[in-house]
Amino acid sequence: MASHNPFTIRERLTRAARRLAPPLVLGLVLAAIGPFGTFDALPLRVRLPYWLAVVAVNWLLCDLAVRRLDARLPEGLPLRDLSTPLLGGLLAAVPATGVVHTAGVLAGLEVGSLPSLFWKVLLLCAVLSVVFYLNAPESADAAEPPEPDGINPEDPRPAPHTAPPEHSPGALFFHRLETPLQGRLLCLEMQDHYMIVHTTGGRQMVLCRMADAARELEGLGRRVHRSWWVADDAVVGRLRQQGRLMLRLTDGRRVPVGRTYQSAIAHLPPAGGDA
Repeated sequence: MASHNPFTIRERLTRAARRLAPPLVLGLVLAAIGPFGTFDALPLRVRLPYWLAVVAVNWLLCDLAVRRLDARLPEGLPLRDLSTPLLGGLLAAVPATGVVHTAGVLAGLEVGSLPSLFWKVLLLCAVLSVVFYLNAPESADAAEPPEPDGINPEDPRPAPHTAPPEHSPGALFFHRLETPLQGRLLCLEMQDHYMIVHTTGGRQMVLCRMADAARELEGLGRRVHRSWWVADDAVVGRLRQQGRLMLRLTDGRRVPVGRTYQSAIAHLPPAGGDA
């Protein structure tokens, strides 16, 4: 059963706040300035819920469209970080036009024809999609990886390691730990200012920066996300999960890969089991 320590709960709340903040702020800004004639046509008490509802629904549509495209577009697509959200905004604009038209009718606005409304909605969806795409993958809004499915039967839990020799790879980092490493090192996970050291024998917490850990463990693995480092010998392969590039480890764990680190793992084979 997964443990719910205060660091994990705080991290999840922080991620939720990051995801909800952009559409909330955008909805408030649009309600304040009242674009497309809504400032004169609607009083603030109507304009505020109108724009919050329109932005929230269209944000979900853009979220869905961008995730689907991100999972299907080839990795080598030119300007992928820009074309993915823009194409997602174009796809989302079709149903979003119907949403805005319906909301306008309910609010008593003169919405005009659907073709003329489409271009206004397209602009809104393009902005929403770009903001979502830039905000979600590295925040993860990288996705919360599932707990390990269990220890690999071909990789039984070994006895605790003794302190490594002073000049062996990773010795400086291992000396930071309060107790000897249990089993083989799998990955490091950053939560606030603390780092979780995951091994085949369990996990422990250490106060350390990810940049320092990655430097001290050079040669044993690589950083794949601003909050994750993985050991080279623990990686099975790469896969896509809900539009995000992930690494599958030997214990079944899935670790998110940030966009700035994707080129470093392009040589890895597919792990299978895309979700």
